[in-house]
Amino acid sequence: MAIYTYNDYLRDLLKDAPCILAYDTAADYLGLSNGSSFHEAADIYVLSPLNLKGTREHIIPSFDTVDYERRNGLLCTTVNQTINDLLRADGDNQVIQESLADVYFSNGESFDSLHIEKELLPRFDKYKAWAMEYYDEE
Repeated sequence: MAIYTYNDYLRDLLKDAPCILAYDTAADYLGLSNGSSFHEAADIYVLSPLNLKGTREHIIPSFDTVDYERRNGLLCTTVNQTINDLLRADGDNQVIQESLADVYFSNGESFDSLHIEKELLPRFDKYKAWAMEYYDEE
């Protein structure tokens, strides 16, 4: 019997919806964070309200205002966009740390793959040290 994952649930829920996975949901879907055993509403970018049960909709004027890609059947913000969005929202510290740590260790212990928006650099610097030590076993 196949295991039904949270990503499977998202694909079933949003397969026909004109939306882009965003924020913590994008980080989880991209494998940047470990997610949570309890998933709140899925964060999505939409152009107008869809009123989908199980989602938290963030209205944007155009999909061109965010960087996204098709990933495993759904539109999802890119890693770089997701990190910038998480920093801008200054939400769940655990998700931000895990996401930055994943980027750091997946890219040879470097953040060079990221392009952090200038106004977010102070917040990035705050999390950067934690992320660099996140997987250390000391």
